Amino acid sequence: MKTTYIPKGMEVSHMSLTTEHLVVDGSLTITGTLKAKTISGRGFVEAGAVSAGGIRVDDLKAVSVTCKRLCAKRAEASQIFASEGVDVSCFLGADRVVTPKLTVALSDIDEATADETIHLPPKKRSLLRFCLASALRALWVRLTAPNEDEVVDAEYEPADGHKNVYQIGAQRNGSNLERRSGETNELSA
Repeated sequence: MKTTYIPKGMEVSHMSLTTEHLVVDGSLTITGTLKAKTISGRGFVEAGAVSAGGIRVDDLKAVSVTCKRLCAKRAEASQIFASEGVDVSCFLGADRVVTPKLTVALSDIDEATADETIHLPPKKRSLLRFCLASALRALWVRLTAPNEDEVVDAEYEPADGHKNVYQIGAQRNGSNLERRSGETNELSA
């Protein structure tokens, strides 16, 4: 099969489906596995397991999603594994998300493993505008974020004899360290 199309207003159910390109403008329910190179459309996709190169749909509900890139308005899954990124403009609900780049407006995620996470304010926007906003936000963060190696907005001093341990919230007074909260620092002899 090359391309499978589900028109608007049509509801289709299958046990499993394997195709090159899937366009869903209606409703597709797969009880087993859905495999495709691309999944797109403005419809609703519900499946047990989804495996695709690129997914760009309005609504996606699945047990497991494995893809290169997921771009959706609403997505619900137990597990989402995306090798390039996940962009969800309205709501993302998942137990586990593993991706290098995660961009969401609203989310309910139990465990997220992402190198870069961007939370956008919830607004009504199309998928194209959402992807553009997330790309601009990522560029802005890369240009304006401080270096990861330096501590920002914290007064710190090296702790006694430890190179990599710092006392956060300590203030230097002469050569002694005193706590701001007025707590006494007791040294055991």
